[in-house]
Amino acid sequence: MPVSVADVAYPEFSLLGQSSAIREARAHIARLAKSSVSVVIYGESGTGKELAARDIHALSARSQHPFITVNCGAIPDNLMESEFFGARRGAFTGAVEDRSGFFHAAHGGTLFLDEVAELPVAMQVKLLRVIQEGKVRKLGGAREEAVDVRILSATHRNLAHEVQNNHFRQDLYYRLNVIELRLPPLRERRDDIPLLCETFLRRQESVMGKMKISPDALAILVAHDYPGNVRELQNVLERASAFATQGQINADDLMLGPSTWLGSSKCINHASSAMDEPIVDDKLLSLPEKVRVFEREIILQALRESRYKQTRTAHVLGISLRQLRYRMQRLHIHDFD
Repeated sequence: MPVSVADVAYPEFSLLGQSSAIREARAHIARLAKSSVSVVIYGESGTGKELAARDIHALSARSQHPFITVNCGAIPDNLMESEFFGARRGAFTGAVEDRSGFFHAAHGGTLFLDEVAELPVAMQVKLLRVIQEGKVRKLGGAREEAVDVRILSATHRNLAHEVQNNHFRQDLYYRLNVIELRLPPLRERRDDIPLLCETFLRRQESVMGKMKISPDALAILVAHDYPGNVRELQNVLERASAFATQGQINADDLMLGPSTWLGSSKCINHASSAMDEPIVDDKLLSLPEKVRVFEREIILQALRESRYKQTRTAHVLGISLRQLRYRMQRLHIHDFD
């Protein structure tokens, strides 16, 4: 029997919102949870693809078994096979003991391949074989081991186009893309922004204290296009909370857009050559805190200007991709790419 939007109970899902677009997405998730077929989740960066995958797993018969997330773009090529399939002791330099891979860890549950389009072609061949046979052989091992894993994948790219351009194997595409789930960008569900703001501010109360948003600030938040989607909204609120006074986020605290950010009285003016201009106009912040806020703003601005492409952002900032990711983690900047 088909699941209607009205049949889906709101509190069961990680994907928040009451717009028709997100309610429809949750209805699809409820249907997908009832089967074990492979699903590819499409959506722009920051739309909640991992949350959708977690919801599918949580509502499925596999919910009591592991949910393992793999960022396919973050694993070095030379470690990919051992990470996915495990390795025997002595299989390579540094393999001092037997270790299991992602497939072993997800046995009985769900393996979520985030940014699956980033997989090298050589790894795509090996992944296809495991999916077809349901068996893995550890690197350096002599025997195969059976694994029972449901595969969920996600990408912000068009996999069909990747196949046409010979960047993704067609046979693996058909194995993974049995069913598609598409998540709407935040600009197509603006009605959800007030609820998302309320939820994010409530979650950070233990760090930032209780915050409310002025009507003018909320109007700006609802009107913004959010190329980074829900993750960008969360970052905007975290930043605004750091600048807000008396427990209220006002329009000037948001600093949305390059002109607003550069011209704000709360941030350094790059057009000025005055070396003694304060980084943050907030006497309550210590110097290390001011430096941290300023560094975070520089990185966020570079991310916005590069459309949240980390490789391009690192190049613009003159640092390595590894250094950028370390700073993003230290400064609590979510991974948009």
